Amino acid sequence: MLAWLAVLAGLGSGPAGAQPSTAGARPSTALYYQSGKSIDRLSLVGPSRTTKVVSLGGGSELPAIAVAGGYVYWAVETGRAGRDTIMRARLDGRDTRELVGGLTYPDSLVAAGGYLYWADQRSIGRVGLGGSHLQRQFIALAQERGGGVAEGLATDGSHLYFSRCQDSEIGRADLDGTHVDDGFISLGSTGCPQGLAVGGGEIYWTDLGTAGDGTIGRAAVDGAGADDGWLDTHTNQGPFQVAADASHVYWTAGGAAGSPTYTGRANADGTNVETRFLRGSEFAMALV
Repeated sequence: MLAWLAVLAGLGSGPAGAQPSTAGARPSTALYYQSGKSIDRLSLVGPSRTTKVVSLGGGSELPAIAVAGGYVYWAVETGRAGRDTIMRARLDGRDTRELVGGLTYPDSLVAAGGYLYWADQRSIGRVGLGGSHLQRQFIALAQERGGGVAEGLATDGSHLYFSRCQDSEIGRADLDGTHVDDGFISLGSTGCPQGLAVGGGEIYWTDLGTAGDGTIGRAAVDGAGADDGWLDTHTNQGPFQVAADASHVYWTAGGAAGSPTYTGRANADGTNVETRFLRGSEFAMALV
């Protein structure tokens, strides 16, 4: 399965120790991404420097990364229903451990208000950043036409946004799980929104439908001005994930039939498109 992740945030109530921040309201300092058998960090300020954060096990897909509270979190898909996990490690690679087990295809992760949220084939779940307050079915959504409930997750610090590719819509809910609106943004029958991100008061999505092949869509966080073809990323292999802050939009692409993988980047106004900003990066990534 394809994988996606959005920009991280931390507003609202949550477990003790939650540190508030804003979703993509300031320039990011680092990009975390999968590079082969490790999660690496690329500095976005000062000298461009890449460092390895944590080594990964082999033989499993890594579909999502999140960073919050001094830890990096990642989902692991084994290909066996009910055997997938969410892992956690310190940002220096120490203390790697399983945070949540018994999942089925956890395709996306996002942190907000002291919680880590994920979307899998059954529901949107959440857990405190330290592993407490586990709620496997925090938001129970109706199944999409072809199965599953959501593909991507993003947050503006007050709401969760979730993409529903097969129903051609982007939904929204409050961080406490109330006011769920499956069709917050409707993209028509040819849209297929997948990866989601929030940055600078905008929500971004990758779209693999016929209306958005190779494009990133954008709308205001209140749903206004939705444009499914806002940015042409100049690829026929993706884009898959998307991440954003107030200055830039990033996306992952490539990887078909052994072709190179890469992360692209553009300014938040859609100018200065760099299709090969970072080479060798896999699907999973996160901005902090």
